[in-house]
Amino acid sequence: MKRQETMTHKERLNALYNRKPTDRVPFIHRGYGFCARNVGYNIADIYEDPEKSYFAQLYTAEQYNSDGEPFYTFVSYGAWEFGGEIKWPTDRYSSGPGVAKRPVSKPEDLDRLELPDPKTAGCIPYAMEFAKLQEKHGTQIAFLCGSPFTHAANLCGVETFMEWLIMEPEAVHKAMRLMTDHILSVAKYFIDTFGKGRVLARSAAPTESNALISPRQFEEFAAPYIEELHTKVLEMGAERIYCHICGEQNRNLDRWAQIPFGDPGMLSFGHEVSIKTAAEKFPDHIICGNLNPQLIAKGTPQEVYEASRKVIEEGKKYAPGRFVFMSGCEIPATTPAYNIYMMQKAVEDFGWY
Repeated sequence: MKRQETMTHKERLNALYNRKPTDRVPFIHRGYGFCARNVGYNIADIYEDPEKSYFAQLYTAEQYNSDGEPFYTFVSYGAWEFGGEIKWPTDRYSSGPGVAKRPVSKPEDLDRLELPDPKTAGCIPYAMEFAKLQEKHGTQIAFLCGSPFTHAANLCGVETFMEWLIMEPEAVHKAMRLMTDHILSVAKYFIDTFGKGRVLARSAAPTESNALISPRQFEEFAAPYIEELHTKVLEMGAERIYCHICGEQNRNLDRWAQIPFGDPGMLSFGHEVSIKTAAEKFPDHIICGNLNPQLIAKGTPQEVYEASRKVIEEGKKYAPGRFVFMSGCEIPATTPAYNIYMMQKAVEDFGWY
């Protein structure tokens, strides 16, 4: 006989935020393009049609009994916002927007960049429209806080930015300063609009991965700006920070642990960082993760179910009462729907406290 839940999704999340017991492990599947395809929308609608994006996510969460709420995201953030050009997918299904023209190609180009108006820059008008839908429908209001390092790399492209770390370190710091100040202006815009204590700052940090940079480079070029950003955003009145520490970042974790995220913050991890390690490094925060998205996309249903069981049991063991089961990164849009159901089924079978 199926066990009955004793909490609504909102009650479960509120208990998590307030360090109170939940009836089961919260579950979020993590897939923007998947949500669009799931309800028959174009993937591009996730990025440029806030209403379709909101409801695609809401309907999919309802379908899979997910505790996740709709959020706006934008791939390659930073380029468009500083005057670059975006290329939308021609068939409207293949992928999210890419960068057609970057605002920076050489270090000297940084000197002519000015901080954009956060009310009109790039995708921000879409993000604000989405946030007003969140407010209207009573779900968590959020804004794209982002990682200054990841977003600054999008000004010129990740490959060029990696070269600048060695050849043009002053240019990197100049780009970091611009991007940090820009994100702070966006934070002020959203917090001023909706009020202190009501807005979640959402961030992802994939370019900080040790597959791309060393711990020394993380300390020199990324961590100080992230720490400044988080400190100031929380002081402005952000409710808390959700940060996806993406990919292989085990050698960066000690430094990440010195950065504020709120009380508590939410940190999600890829399969490269074990739940045990994450729970030990961040004992005061909510730990989210970390099922391999490639397994979800390409594995058999039984493989997904068994791997889900292991992650859920690790979360209950090492981060009881502060663990959220989710994919370790965004799942591909082509993920078989039944595999998401197997994640849900594993929560129903093994997620109870």
